[in-house]
Amino acid sequence: MAFNMVSAIINSLAPSIIDKVAAALGVNSGLARTALSAAVPAILAAFGNKASTDTGARALYDTVSRTDTGALSDLAATLTGAKGEKFLQGGLGTLGSLLGDTGLKGLTNAIGRQAGIGSDASSSIVSLAGQLAMGQLAKSAASEGLDAAGLSGMLRAQQDNIRSAMPAGLGDLLSTSGIVGNNFAENASRTTTRAVNQTAQVTKKGTNWLTWLLPLLLALALLWWFLGNRSATTVTQTVPQAVKEVMVDGVNVGKQVTSVLDGFRTTLGGITDAATAEAALPKLQETVSAVDSLTGIAGKLAPDQRSFIAALISAALPTIKEVSGKVLAIPGVGDIVKPTVDGLLTKIEALAKPV
Repeated sequence: MAFNMVSAIINSLAPSIIDKVAAALGVNSGLARTALSAAVPAILAAFGNKASTDTGARALYDTVSRTDTGALSDLAATLTGAKGEKFLQGGLGTLGSLLGDTGLKGLTNAIGRQAGIGSDASSSIVSLAGQLAMGQLAKSAASEGLDAAGLSGMLRAQQDNIRSAMPAGLGDLLSTSGIVGNNFAENASRTTTRAVNQTAQVTKKGTNWLTWLLPLLLALALLWWFLGNRSATTVTQTVPQAVKEVMVDGVNVGKQVTSVLDGFRTTLGGITDAATAEAALPKLQETVSAVDSLTGIAGKLAPDQRSFIAALISAALPTIKEVSGKVLAIPGVGDIVKPTVDGLLTKIEALAKPV
């Protein structure tokens, strides 16, 4: 199987490490995993953009060459106390030197908005993801004997994997911030659709309708919510602005819902056989925790907010069900993940029902 750098980095994070990070940031483990799963491909995309010029490739290569991978061999110890603070500060320093202060700020803000977490938590997540990404690049460069051009070529070869792992909407945020090229969001959307279709083992002819049906369903859901709750108010807000309004206990519920569902789809998309199904179980269990957290938050929502969140979930549910069905049909996979996936679908379906 071809090497997937995004998966290699994310899979290197044991559940105990996620729990440790989550506790330090004051968020649940599922949300921490979701934020890291967004930050890793975002940072690799930024590095790929940096390495698209000779000067940028040399700067990235010089930084990678100086990276000490020893700290990554025992992350639990590395992230403890003052050593952990120094490690995270080093991550921010490295990213700042490569992307500039403006680029780093844009990246941190994009991850915060995508995951629905505060700026301090987002900064720590980005720093950790940056250190992990640099460590993986250093290992790959050393093992393959790459120079600056080779490192740039390796990142180009990983672009499909990076785009496939990118949560919906994040490519737009990165493009707007100038962190990646203006066509990245469009390419990410196309690649994600293609990856889901390949994983589900269905033909392009049978699934092209998803690329226009999902945006249409979401648009109709938003229109219904606005018209049903704001009388004659003109609908002028975008989807991110509408989602941003649903805040409970400092949590951006709409963004968290989107991140959790995107993470669930990404995890399903990585299952191709029994071995990858076994590897996906910890992520699926974290998704269960994240959905349980959403269920608790949903109980605090006003009726109109709950209806909006239900519509948001309902728009994504058909695709999740279809991909789940195709993945569970892969020989040897159903026996491993079916109970967890079925349980998740039941919980998500409950959230899709307005009060």
